[in-house]
Amino acid sequence: MKRKRRSDCFWGMHSDFHAHPDYGVIIGATLKEEDIRAICEKAKPDFIQIDCKGHPGYASYPSDIGNAMPMAFDTLEMWRRITNEYGILLYMHVSGVQDVKYCTEHPDDAVISPDRRISKSVRIDKSGRYLDDYFIPQICEVAKKYNVDGIWVDGDCWSVGCDYRPETLKRFEAKTGISLNGFIPAKKGDPHFDEYLEFTREEYREYLRYYVDKLHESFPDLEICANWAFSDYMPEPICANVDFLSGDLDSTNCVNSARYAGRMLAMHNKPWDLMSWGFRYNVYGVPLIPPKHHVQLMQEAASVIALGGAYQNNLLQFSDGSPDIDRILMNVPLAEFVRERRPYCYGGKITDQAVMLIPSCDRYKEMSRPFTREGKEKLLGLTALLCDSGESLGIINDAILKDNKHNTEKYPLIIIPELYDGMDEETVEILRSYVLEGGSLMAVGAKTAELLSNAGFPYEVEEYNEYPYTPGWMFGGTGYIKRTFPGGTPSYLSVGNGADYGVTLGALIVKSKNYSSVIAKLHPSLQDKNGSPTAVVLSYGKGRLGVIGTNLGTQYLNCAQYQHREIIRKMTTMLYNPIAKIESAEGIAEIVCLSVEGKLMLQILNAGGSHRDRQLATENYIPPLRNTVISLREDIDAKNIVLQPEGVPLKAYKCGARTHFKIPEIKIHSIAVIE
Repeated sequence: MKRKRRSDCFWGMHSDFHAHPDYGVIIGATLKEEDIRAICEKAKPDFIQIDCKGHPGYASYPSDIGNAMPMAFDTLEMWRRITNEYGILLYMHVSGVQDVKYCTEHPDDAVISPDRRISKSVRIDKSGRYLDDYFIPQICEVAKKYNVDGIWVDGDCWSVGCDYRPETLKRFEAKTGISLNGFIPAKKGDPHFDEYLEFTREEYREYLRYYVDKLHESFPDLEICANWAFSDYMPEPICANVDFLSGDLDSTNCVNSARYAGRMLAMHNKPWDLMSWGFRYNVYGVPLIPPKHHVQLMQEAASVIALGGAYQNNLLQFSDGSPDIDRILMNVPLAEFVRERRPYCYGGKITDQAVMLIPSCDRYKEMSRPFTREGKEKLLGLTALLCDSGESLGIINDAILKDNKHNTEKYPLIIIPELYDGMDEETVEILRSYVLEGGSLMAVGAKTAELLSNAGFPYEVEEYNEYPYTPGWMFGGTGYIKRTFPGGTPSYLSVGNGADYGVTLGALIVKSKNYSSVIAKLHPSLQDKNGSPTAVVLSYGKGRLGVIGTNLGTQYLNCAQYQHREIIRKMTTMLYNPIAKIESAEGIAEIVCLSVEGKLMLQILNAGGSHRDRQLATENYIPPLRNTVISLREDIDAKNIVLQPEGVPLKAYKCGARTHFKIPEIKIHSIAVIE
């Protein structure tokens, strides 16, 4: 029988209890065979990932490498034997670059900070002994002894640190031709710091390729994933022979995190999945972990599987490796929720509609370590805003754009988010040609608007600096507030006819002779009805250009206003004609145009509730989405529309050029299958 692969999987369970002798336990002391069987029989995962070696560096199985914990019996043999019986794949969670035990015992192989302190991360140059004498042999050991299906390498790319040993500094000089003259580029702003970060990144790429290729040589069927590689942590094209992509979401704001991180993984056309932490942590400022209700986890899972990815949930293990079986079985409804949606999501590809362009060079410029998420907030916020505004959104990087520079018409709308530094000249010229030849481009954010203006796009920007007028019941008096605000000059932000007001910070005035429409204006007070344009649509060549001179992504994440969604909806309506869009809904609805085996599967998600509220830890109720009206482009021949997995036929009707249909209620996630 053909061996299953990760690409065959849709629903999985994960645990990484990071064995450590300080816990004072014997591995397997309370592990029961019947608990493992209950997981297999009731949760029915396609795969299970369990601990092999965590960040502390101790093996949780009887390893010959010399780092094994005390144990009652070989628990890994039990997991492998039982998962084999049920046809469930077994993957190992193993810590890679981060290994506290190894670094403590082999300080010569550890990263050294500028002040000569020993790191908990190993050096990533191959002159060290870690890979050949320790990491690779340990993986080969579990692959040979237990015939595991793959490894999920944790603490790898995101644990990489810059090493400041004299020999590493010399290697940097030799590779780059840069003479440091004894100076250590230790922090952002230091001479050659960006070059040192890129040197370290390239060393990690070589390191990753080395261990992946070595393991594949010995075990060709062993599937390998480096957690968060080629994701928003490492925003670049795939350069190593990894078998799948994966990551574990933060325990807070998971829906929005999954929307952004999932699209960053989906762009690579590789098997991928994301994992929820099944609990919150640090509630009331104390290190406790209240479990999330399965309704919360369903919403997180929907945000992943609606993009065509697989989903895994963290199955909590105690410090001796035994699972919290009672809690796991409480989440059986989550397992059923995911599995019943498999026919309508598994292997799906996002159909290009609106795509957000995230240039790798811009992301790396913002980072102060080789691979981090610094600056992700504005991108996560804009992703959430676009999804909440009913846009079927994908994400591409500049490498994908360049690969398609002769085929950019495949993208009906390209969105440039708030940038930190900018784009290279080739990317700017591709975008210019794209618009001139008939494409639609939307630039969001003050920095981005200024960059395109400076690059010769047909508009000018001007800093808005009118003092805001505050009513008398604010700050103890009526008048203009003449002081500095950290986010820039505040102002009122009007949408449409000027009566619909929000507020904004640090916005630019956008000026042009080519206006086709002004979407939003800036005002110093509610009495000022004239306003200065800040969100506009322009003509440029044969195409259209939308410019938003305020940082909507950052502001939507920090303090969402419905006016933000109105600006996006009004602008995108003028810029392109999507395959499907949300016309109206009682609640916040997200839509994803997913192609599954040649069929259009419209993923409709209830994005409401309190998932973004950091003051809410656990919740067992999400208000349903009601009376959602969706329209289809005129060229979509919708003879038959069925809502799945409910199996309810939906009635289509014409309204103008587009075909409409209505869904009375969506609890969490339903799929409109277009025949």
